[in-house]
Amino acid sequence: MLPDTVKTRGLHAGVRFAPQAMLDKQHKKQFQLKANEGFDWQRQEYAEKTWRLTTPQSEGDPRSHLKMTLQPDAVNFEDSFPIGSLELYYDNLKLALDVIADVFNPRLIMETGIVIRLSAQSDLEDARIYLGKHCLNLDDRLEPLGRPVHGVGLKMLLPPLPGEGKPKWQAVIKVESLLEDVRQLFIEVEARWGNPIPWNTETVVDHVKTAHEFATGQVTDFLKKLGTSL
Repeated sequence: MLPDTVKTRGLHAGVRFAPQAMLDKQHKKQFQLKANEGFDWQRQEYAEKTWRLTTPQSEGDPRSHLKMTLQPDAVNFEDSFPIGSLELYYDNLKLALDVIADVFNPRLIMETGIVIRLSAQSDLEDARIYLGKHCLNLDDRLEPLGRPVHGVGLKMLLPPLPGEGKPKWQAVIKVESLLEDVRQLFIEVEARWGNPIPWNTETVVDHVKTAHEFATGQVTDFLKKLGTSL
């Protein structure tokens, strides 16, 4: 993997909280007023159990958008194909979580899930060959399938560890050839913290920072070292 080609494809923070939010008419009005402070939501959907606010970005990838989704016990804030800096995402995430805090007054964060999506150039011109032949040593062992392989990937689960200074969060790492561009690797890190804590916006932001640093640090170092024996 070529480290200087790493690009961010998505940043996603999800928080499951308690007590549950009442998605009724009274809170809807408060939510609408507060949610539009600092955001320009262009599409708003209010179903019985799910409220969703979306705005496409005028620049960058056509798939680029911000999205906030609220359910009675969870809120998700996503920046797909971001056009701004990482710091801007942190600021927007704080604003989104402050909306929930001001309108619904959650007391506990029951669980936090963070997803970091990246892409990077493979060491070889074809990421399928890089992953399948070089990293996984599949070679001719694919012959029993009797069909060509259009996508190759690997998945690893890293559990939380006991002890002082050890990571207390779970990580699921996916590395795949990017179907839309076979020269590229798709990298996804899903980090999860499962211990209930008092509601704290800064803690959620810190979790995003931890997951992003892990994805762009340890995970990319791991992939870089896989290419050293080419």
